[in-house]
Amino acid sequence: MLDPAPVIRRLPRAGLAWRSAVAVAFLVLLVLGTVQGNDDRWPFAPMSQYAFAVDLDGEIRSTRIEAVTTAGTRTVVPLTPGGVGLRRAEVEGQLGRFVDDPALLEAVAAAAAQRHPGRPRYARLELRQTVSRLVAGEVVGPPQDVLLSAWDVPDPQHPLGCCR
Repeated sequence: MLDPAPVIRRLPRAGLAWRSAVAVAFLVLLVLGTVQGNDDRWPFAPMSQYAFAVDLDGEIRSTRIEAVTTAGTRTVVPLTPGGVGLRRAEVEGQLGRFVDDPALLEAVAAAAAQRHPGRPRYARLELRQTVSRLVAGEVVGPPQDVLLSAWDVPDPQHPLGCCR
């Protein structure tokens, strides 16, 4: 014996209107975000870190923060939410501010001290980039290390008044 044909019900007008309004609102936000938005409006705007092409005869720049600790060791600052609460893309997005005002790097020292109280404190922070030159899309020569700015933490044990 065959099963009876399934019952097909049409979507009520109210349901159709509600779904259509949501779809139109989403499309309007997407278009406005694409035209005038920035990373802060994502997902209704493009992620600018992925919104550009690299010149095949240009440079690739990789940004990092290095620290000299109170123990005298040099380390790369972990630019992760668990490290100091910042991602590398966030640092790169504010690169001009860090270069213009290196004292802003002290907030990184304070975040590291709060998140990792048992580790040696940061005494000096350096904003650095590794620059690789491209020719026809291929890396040529060794990468260059460039110091963009540096900041000596005035009181490494209590950066920005942290952890007293």
